[in-house]
This record gives sequence, structure tokens and C-alpha cells, in this order.
Amino acid sequence: MKKRLFHRGYIIENSTGLKSDWKTVINGRSIQGMLTNIKKSVDWWCDTKAFMPPERFNAIQQADAIPSLLTTEHYRGIVLKKDSGKGNEWYAIVRGQLLKGDVISIKKYLDKISIN
Repeated sequence: MKKRLFHRGYIIENSTGLKSDWKTVINGRSIQGMLTNIKKSVDWWCDTKAFMPPERFNAIQQADAIPSLLTTEHYRGIVLKKDSGKGNEWYAIVRGQLLKGDVISIKKYLDKISIN
């Protein structure tokens, strides 16, 4: 059974029934992949007139799917963030200034200054 969707002027088809077998043609290029990524490619083309293959959106999703490395902590009303796996790479923005270092040093500095 062939399924067809109409998205922003483009016909997206699936003739096999598999989730990863949606197809369409953008600017003369035939693309195939997951429906969400095909729609993102169509949206990207319609918004920017730049072709972005659906595989690129898979890479972006995989990069976003690493929340275990992203850590935040609230201390005295300030958000301390760590976006890497290393222990001494914490940062916070206080009064427009970037503070970097390990979490203990940043907390000691915040204790010394008045944040009000």
C-alpha cells in the first residue's frame, strides 16, 4: 500500500510501509529516509533554498541526544553548567562575566562576592 503526504508543496511517498523508506524529490534530487527528517529537509529547502540531506538531521539528533554529559546545578540563584565530561570545566555567567573552572572554585568565588 502506497502512502502519500503533502508537505509544503512536496509529495512525500512511502511504498514499502517501512518507517525509514519515505521518499521525495527536492530541487531535482531524490531523497529517502525517516518521515521527520524528510520533512525537515523540505522545510530547510523552503526556508533557505539550500539543500540539506535528511542524513544530516540524524547527525544533529544524535549530537543532541547526549544529555548525560550536560549537567547543571543551581547555587545561590546562579546556574552553574558543565557541558563536557571533564570535572574542571564548569562555567557560570555572573553580572555579564563568564566564570570558568571547577565547581568548588566557582562556589567559593560566589560566596566571596555579594550577588544582590
